[in-house]
Amino acid sequence: MEWGREADGVWLGARAPAQPVGIRLVGLVRYVAYAALLVASLMFYVWSRVDVRASAAHLDHATVQLAQLQAEQERLLLELASRRDLGTLGQAGMSLGLVEGVAVVEIPRGRPE
Repeated sequence: MEWGREADGVWLGARAPAQPVGIRLVGLVRYVAYAALLVASLMFYVWSRVDVRASAAHLDHATVQLAQLQAEQERLLLELASRRDLGTLGQAGMSLGLVEGVAVVEIPRGRPE
């Protein structure tokens, strides 16, 4: 005995097949996959922008530090040259128009007496 029968494409009875309602599961999975891909792309974009800005800040800091260290190195090389060869220091002073033969007076620290 049959519990249902088809009459003009419509099932009548207790065992009618279920009709799909709304979006099929395959379509839903496809939309979720597209959304996940979009979110992953946006997260990568934001991460790369943040990383580029952090790298630029580190590069600026390193550039400033390099300039300071180069100035300090030049000062130290000049001091080393002046200690090694006083004649060179005298020639540099003469080229700048400094007076030669001036007596140097050492003033002690403390209260004058």
